[in-house]
Amino acid sequence: MYDGKERWREEMIRIRRARVRFSRHCRKRIKARGITVEEVYNVINNGEIIQGHAPGMYGSNPDPVRVVMGRGSGGRILHLVVALHGKTVILVTAYEPDPDIWEDDHRTLKSPRK
Repeated sequence: MYDGKERWREEMIRIRRARVRFSRHCRKRIKARGITVEEVYNVINNGEIIQGHAPGMYGSNPDPVRVVMGRGSGGRILHLVVALHGKTVILVTAYEPDPDIWEDDHRTLKSPRK
């Protein structure tokens, strides 16, 4: 039986062991958003996957993509969007979850309003 959460735990181990590469887009975004490289690595080392996208489902990215949630400086919640590219993890972007989009748990997307 497929257990997505178990697979995500295994993928987090893989992400922690992988070579990390910052995309140009990610470098621009973390600088603009005041997120440090240390915070990014803290999320990688202590965070958890909260969302997954199949290859090709996240824009034009051909790799599987995961959203990793963890804590940055002062305990602020951060999300990292990472692409699993072989033995490399490509950081696509990083952000603080928007309360208009995410539930209070910061891991669940809000239902669209009608």
